[in-house]
Amino acid sequence: MPRVCAAQAGLAPLRAEGMPGRYEVAKKILIIEHDRLVVQLVRDTLEEEGYHVLVSSDANDGLRKARTEQPDLVMVDFQLPTMAGDEICRRLKKDPTTDHEPILMIADESQLENLVIGPGETADDFLIKPFGSIELMTKIKPLLVNEDDRKGKTISTGNAELDGKMGGGIPLGSLTLIEGDSGAGKSVLSQQMMHGSLEDGNRLSLFSSENTVKSLIKQMRSLNLDILDYLLLGKLRAFPIETSRLGKDAPQTLIRAMKGEADRDMIFVDSLTSSIPNSSDKEVLSFFEECKRFCGDGRTVVVIVHSHGLNSEILIRIRSLCDAHLQLRTEEVARKLVKTLEVTKVRGADKSTGNIVSFEVEPGWGMRVIPINKVGG
Repeated sequence: MPRVCAAQAGLAPLRAEGMPGRYEVAKKILIIEHDRLVVQLVRDTLEEEGYHVLVSSDANDGLRKARTEQPDLVMVDFQLPTMAGDEICRRLKKDPTTDHEPILMIADESQLENLVIGPGETADDFLIKPFGSIELMTKIKPLLVNEDDRKGKTISTGNAELDGKMGGGIPLGSLTLIEGDSGAGKSVLSQQMMHGSLEDGNRLSLFSSENTVKSLIKQMRSLNLDILDYLLLGKLRAFPIETSRLGKDAPQTLIRAMKGEADRDMIFVDSLTSSIPNSSDKEVLSFFEECKRFCGDGRTVVVIVHSHGLNSEILIRIRSLCDAHLQLRTEEVARKLVKTLEVTKVRGADKSTGNIVSFEVEPGWGMRVIPINKVGG
């Protein structure tokens, strides 16, 4: 009788928490892809990680396998010869037997302008070719997290109305991108999130190019967010950073410093912009991939960037890599300048996202959500 290995049988060795020699049912991943080199890379990487891999090069066969095999994740090529990837995704989401299956779309850089990231879209995330094993796994793991494990574990701003606009709060373990122009309210939003998380008992580290420890305490007190006790008790660590003089090595220097905070639940970077003016797109993307690996280990990372600090193509890739994307702007409404927050996506949110929120920053209060119809007075 031929011998069958555990991976072929759909079993994976139990990891650190399991007993030696025992097996659990492996997560099942379906790849609908016609490029043999891509299939080989994905299959080899996933099987090495203990996943059970199914492959189909044909759209209709892939749809059939999605129904019959009930995979834990479906990876779909954006442009198959027999059917467009977005059409496959639509069919999967409309079919009640497959609508629960998360979808990771595979596309190349020439198709970036056709990719739409955000709530209401058929794909849960995108993986841009060319990619390697590390980038693949940073995309795969969050999509395989059991939703029951996410429920109730969120980053709170301490403002129930604002949390509600962000889908009920950003799940812990997420990589969050806060993006916007100068003066749009990025630091205020991140400080609200920091204070809410500290109140929930999390341990934080902040790497800031915007504040010293003294100015941070003063600024947050002006918003009625007192952090002095948290600093004294070691619940919050604040590190002023001047990475601009390090040149292209700044992102990796920052990553090494973040690795030194292994006992922290959450890491905030406000902001990354000063660390990347001399870095290539590849080096910037590598920084976010490293942050994603921190999240894979159970930590939460929030990164703030100025929109003008990155070109549009690398921004699309970074937004795709992140679990949550919050876009802040200053816009003119009824002849008044108003700050707005667009909740572009929050993967794993308890409620729907896609909200655009107008707000004002009020001394002694912080961010106050205001209805658009009241902006004009």
